[in-house]
Amino acid sequence: MVWIRSGARHVLVNIKAQNSCLNLSGGDNHAIIGYPPHDGLNQQWEFVRQQSGNYLIRSVGTGLYLRIDGEPANDVMIVAGREPYEWYVQYERSLPGSIRLYVPGTKRNIDLSGQGNPNPGAPVTLWDAWPGQHQLWRPQ
Repeated sequence: MVWIRSGARHVLVNIKAQNSCLNLSGGDNHAIIGYPPHDGLNQQWEFVRQQSGNYLIRSVGTGLYLRIDGEPANDVMIVAGREPYEWYVQYERSLPGSIRLYVPGTKRNIDLSGQGNPNPGAPVTLWDAWPGQHQLWRPQ
């Protein structure tokens, strides 16, 4: 099992769409999409633990932070931006080695849209947590 450590870099692979990982779009350096792993820096994320116990998640390629585009609500887009944004990392007991990334203090977590759409470019959004494996990510 891979554990998240402050300063560690990870590629986050979706559990349901196993050929899809969290990818900062090279087209606009803003949108976060599902995309096949290719070892690019836009798919590598550095986790930086905060005093709160939450993490900042920063793109290794651009230094931009993983964040939401607006207030935490269902179907809000996950994007990259200059302003730091904290995430609560929860290890998923039902599937060892996988995590959920929550907006702290909410039940909303990062979700590969279309219930795990495996097509390259599928949007990554925020959604209420439920048992779907498209909301689970395996750090590598």
